[in-house]
Order: sequence, then structure tokens, then C-alpha cells
Amino acid sequence: MPRRFRLLVGAALLAATVTVPAVAAAPTYPEPILTSDRTGDPSVVETLNGRVMVATGPLVRRARWDPGEGWRWIDPALARLPRWAAPRGDVWAPDLARFGDQWVLYYSAPVRGLGPTGRCIGMATAPTAYDTFRPIDARPLVCFPRADTPPAYDQVPAKGGLPRRGLLDPSVFVDDDEAPYLLYKTDGRPSSIRLLPLAPRGLGPAEGAVSTELVRADWVMENPVVLRRGDYYHLFTAEDLWSKCSYRTVWRRSTDLTVWPLRPRRVLLSRSTTGGLCGPGGADVLVARDAPDRPLLYFHGWVLDRNLTPPDPPFVAGPPGRRAHRVLYGARLRFVDDVPSIVGYLAR
Repeated sequence: MPRRFRLLVGAALLAATVTVPAVAAAPTYPEPILTSDRTGDPSVVETLNGRVMVATGPLVRRARWDPGEGWRWIDPALARLPRWAAPRGDVWAPDLARFGDQWVLYYSAPVRGLGPTGRCIGMATAPTAYDTFRPIDARPLVCFPRADTPPAYDQVPAKGGLPRRGLLDPSVFVDDDEAPYLLYKTDGRPSSIRLLPLAPRGLGPAEGAVSTELVRADWVMENPVVLRRGDYYHLFTAEDLWSKCSYRTVWRRSTDLTVWPLRPRRVLLSRSTTGGLCGPGGADVLVARDAPDRPLLYFHGWVLDRNLTPPDPPFVAGPPGRRAHRVLYGARLRFVDDVPSIVGYLAR
């Protein structure tokens, strides 16, 4: 056999036995829309100029979105902690709402008397969502009686086995009749979601009103957000531990704002439904003026610091977990037969 022919045959045989590595499939999970800093428990509102987001962090992290420019961080929302708060830790899970010519910021601030992570819900005001919010120092809006603070407007009764660890995740809902309400969570297990009718300006309870329990669970249930669509109220909450990839967003529905089933609840966002996101929770719903029939859903998820990709289970945030932080995602909601679903994700 001529040498050249032998070389060609040998090369062909070698090529036939070499395994060509498969091309890795592109990730199917959505990309975050804000990654440059920690974004936990986002709340997004619409303004005349664009959108503003507030999130967990020192004196409340804040970012703005302008058409054609995307998201960017701006100064923290709070000027300082209220005088009844303890000078330690971040301000958790804030929410923004407009009442007439004034904006109100609701937030969970650290307090003494409820343990190392104890918090109560406070208020702050500003003329616009972009200005610095001044805290209301007189007393908390919501707190447990045993906290080392002035008596709150709404004092949550410590009964029925609820832990007295703290009150978190304030969320404003305004019904079709313009009546405002505040939803919030009692921390620990069992956990509960409560509803407080607010005064027209949002700076205290409605006259004679006290909060009532909407739903209670033996598992972690938090971050309540209500959206009304026709005859139904939809209650979105997060479940499981916020520091794990199994953290998820679920929903329930009811024809009565004050009556909710514990079950059934259905999963809206999870690791499996999003194609691999880690801990998609802390969700907030925004109904934009130019698209009231297409609500937007903003939520957070964990990514690794080194490459901004979602970690895989068994991930747990913080020591001894891998270095990671939460980032912002956005999605579009659609309702068919009063059932919400995700129909697409927002791009930067």
C-alpha cells in the first residue's frame, strides 16, 4: 500500500474513533435586569418620569428606571432610621405608595425587645419617590406590644402560638373603591399574613381599624402582594427559606379580600418553572398606566458573584455558602380564566 494512501486511511480511521464533544446547551433561564448590587425583596412603582425600585439594604436601597436607559442605583431612600429603631442591621422589605401629593415608604426596621432579628414596621414620607424620605419618629405603624418602642398604631396580639420575633414585608393594596390596606407578615413558624385597613393618607390605620389574620401556615410564608382582577383578588406570597434555591412564589385567589384558603395554592415561580433560577421570590406586581391589562412582575433570585449565574442546589446563602447575591428579574403576567401565568421576561 503506498505510504500516502496508508496515511489517509489511518487519518480516516482515527477521525472515526474520536468523540466530538457536544456543544453545551444555552441556558434556558431568564437574564437579570439589574445585577450591580444586592437586590432583595424589590418593590417597584411607576412615576411620571419612569419607575423607582426600593429593596432591602442599609437605609433602603433604591434604583430608578428611565425609558431607554434601564435601571441604575441612586441614593438610599431613608434619611435615617426612626428614633424608635435599634441602630443595627439592614432595613428589610420596603414598599412605596403614593397618596395624593405625598409618597409613603413602609419598611421593617430593627427594634429592641424582640430578639436579634426583631423588626417592626415604620413609615416615612417624601414629596416624590426620588426625594429623601423622612421617618416618622413618634411610633411604629405595626409592632408587638413587648417591643422596646412606643406603642404602635397596630399592636399585634401575641396569641395562638405565633412567634413574637418581628413584623415584616409591608405591602400596600388599594381596592377598586380607593380604600387602602397594608398587608404584612408575622415572622417565624407558624407564619401568618395580616391585613390592616389604612387611613386615606396612609399614615395610620383607618378610624377604629385593627389588623386581622388572613392566612396562617406551619411553613415559611411571606412577602404578601394582592392584585385584583375582575371578581377575584389574587394573593402572591413567597414560601420556603429565602436563602435557598427552593424559595418560590405561589398564588391563591378569593372573591373576598378578608377570606383566603390556606390550600390550594399554585406555584408561579420556582427553580423548575423558570428554567433554573435560584430562589425566585420576593415578587411585586406593577400595573403600568400604558398597559393595565398586562401586569409586570418584579422579583429577585440568587446568582454567584463570580459569573452572575444561578447556583445549583444544595445552595445556602451566607457562610458556609458560596459567595452570591440577589439580583432583579422582571416578567410579564397574563391571566386566562383568572389564572396568572408568566408569558415572557423583561430584558435590560
